[in-house]
Amino acid sequence: MQMNSKTVVNWLCLSPFIGLLTGVFVLDEYFTDGTGVGKIVFFYGMMALVPLAASLSYWANRRSLKYSMTDWLVPLFAALGLVITYLSHPMWNTKMVTLLLLVVLYFSLRIVLVQHEMNRHILLLCVVVTGFVESLWGLLQLYGYTPSQHVLFRVTGSFFNPGPYAGYLAAVLPMAVFYSLQGGKTIYGRQGIALVTLFGIALVLPATMSRAAWIAGGTGMLVVGICYLFTCGNLSVRYYLSLRNRKGIMVWLAAALLAGISVTGLYHLKKDSADGRALIWKVSMDLIEKQWPLGSGLGYFSGSYGDAQQDYFASGRGTVGEAWLAGEPQYAFNELIQVAVELGLLPLAILLVIVIYACITGIRRGKLAEAGSLVALLVFSSLSYPFSLMPFLVVMVLLIAACVSVRYRFTDVHDFGYKYLFNYKIRRRWNNVWIISLLLMGGVMTACCLYSRYPVYEAHKKWGRARPLYRANAYEKVVESYQDLLPCLGDQVYYLFEYGQALSKIERYEESNRVIGLATRVSADPMLLIILGKNRMGAGDYKYAQTYFERAAQRVPNRLYPYYLMAKAYREAGNLDKAEEVARQVVAKQVKVDSPATREMKAEMKAMINQLEQENAKIRTKEE
Repeated sequence: MQMNSKTVVNWLCLSPFIGLLTGVFVLDEYFTDGTGVGKIVFFYGMMALVPLAASLSYWANRRSLKYSMTDWLVPLFAALGLVITYLSHPMWNTKMVTLLLLVVLYFSLRIVLVQHEMNRHILLLCVVVTGFVESLWGLLQLYGYTPSQHVLFRVTGSFFNPGPYAGYLAAVLPMAVFYSLQGGKTIYGRQGIALVTLFGIALVLPATMSRAAWIAGGTGMLVVGICYLFTCGNLSVRYYLSLRNRKGIMVWLAAALLAGISVTGLYHLKKDSADGRALIWKVSMDLIEKQWPLGSGLGYFSGSYGDAQQDYFASGRGTVGEAWLAGEPQYAFNELIQVAVELGLLPLAILLVIVIYACITGIRRGKLAEAGSLVALLVFSSLSYPFSLMPFLVVMVLLIAACVSVRYRFTDVHDFGYKYLFNYKIRRRWNNVWIISLLLMGGVMTACCLYSRYPVYEAHKKWGRARPLYRANAYEKVVESYQDLLPCLGDQVYYLFEYGQALSKIERYEESNRVIGLATRVSADPMLLIILGKNRMGAGDYKYAQTYFERAAQRVPNRLYPYYLMAKAYREAGNLDKAEEVARQVVAKQVKVDSPATREMKAEMKAMINQLEQENAKIRTKEE
């Protein structure tokens, strides 16, 4: 195929967008010495080129853009999210900056996708290729040829967990199905690539054991299959499956019954996991009701949830089964609920309108690959946490933009009996002005965001280099290395935990309390409360320490350690009766995982009980 100058420029403009899609392959320990933000750093780096590429593409082609309802709703959602978060926590965190950059990416894609007819197909084919590479990566991990990214799981692809990995494959699956059905001569080898990807995903997806991904992928394929059948299928088949036909009704009823049986079977496959997520949703709904109409802010779900779960069990509403399943979730495992908790109900409604409108528009315009994958992503997001991971956000923005993007074709004819108020040249000029304005604003916003993130990137690198000191228990040096990083890493819970723990170990209790207090805003981990309690004990305030240990025990009732520390705090405070009562609870308490640590704690509590009984006996003897 002969390449002219416009084609070369077009590929050059597409390069940053293709690069964004390949960010899924970046391992999170890259760039920052293992602090887990490799994909985010790569996203920032590629976004530096996106507004420039969009501007060059528009300058080379000058194709006009037909505006959509989502062009108003996307910035409105972002503005509400930023304002609500900043009102609750007046600081810029990573999620706020990422949200701004995603808005820039959305409008850049809207402009680029209409500049050339093949741009949409090229980017979607790149998504399919990433699915193929991920499926091959997973198969190599499954058979032991490449290492997994998690010590407990064999198949993770480039992700840290098989759940997100399976979810990404599920989002690519409907797209691969559509291109396998459609084929086409416009891009050579597209059908072959789609078929190979479909085969690879079919091989590796069952091994992930992700029920959410199975449901999401199946739903997306069903949407693609039904829509393709009713738009491109044989007329007799369409009539056979029509609800006007008795046989068609029987087919749909049988399909519904089969789906119900499948969902029931998937629930019992990992019943405890499903019940644990149901508990998270239940407590989250209480939290939404308590704090509406505003939310807790982007990135602050876990901290708010920890307080809500603590109140839930403290009120006595929690059952024994729920107490056994309770944990300290970082995500809601339902992005719609998490958006409602973090931002409120109005931003949630706007987000739903954006996604649903994009799906319907895509189906109406025959963009079944995008619509099917968007449906799969929406289903997966209702059972997992894809919006917390960069590759999913990039793909979702691409799918929404691809569904609604269409070129605006100007005409100068009479419509509905009257002539357009403005002639062709004026209307085209105004369209150009809007596009140029969007590009300028996008460039300025990107420059400001990246400028503000560079110190954060440097702080991550310094943190990564200093982490071996923490693992070596060199707490004095840890504090020296960590103390200057707090302004940049105040939303990173692992950094705050390590810094606060190091301060506690060298007996700088007040500073430790301040750092751990920041961590409790972004994490539900009861260990943070335990550190606060230990700091109070170190300062001699045993009664206040009891409060923190009690809160930790209420937050996650199945943990043994908070009760163990609570008994020791009661004894140090001189409340021997209460100490003995809690010690007996520790001895009798069933643990999830039996370990030398739990056996040691129980043995120590038994010794404490015997000692307290002997002391009480001596007291009674003296009284007699």
